[in-house]
Amino acid sequence: MTLMEAVLKLNEKSQIVISKQMRQALGLKPGDQLAAVVEGDKIILRPKPKNPAARLRGIGKGGWGDRTKIDAYLDKLRDEWQRA
Repeated sequence: MTLMEAVLKLNEKSQIVISKQMRQALGLKPGDQLAAVVEGDKIILRPKPKNPAARLRGIGKGGWGDRTKIDAYLDKLRDEWQRA
């Protein structure tokens, strides 16, 4: 993750300009939308995903551990079901 910091100034129309370097780093093009969130005394801007499901992709990654742990857990459940 690259850290970039810049001071942005509101113009007369309350608009800001994001530097070319930042736009390129995020792959932003004219017309792209940004999601803005106010968190305490901060404004957080992030590119709005073109596919809303893309934001959820990978959210559970690593939650169950590696494949061996998952297989062992499923085997245990299958054994319990067969005994029931």
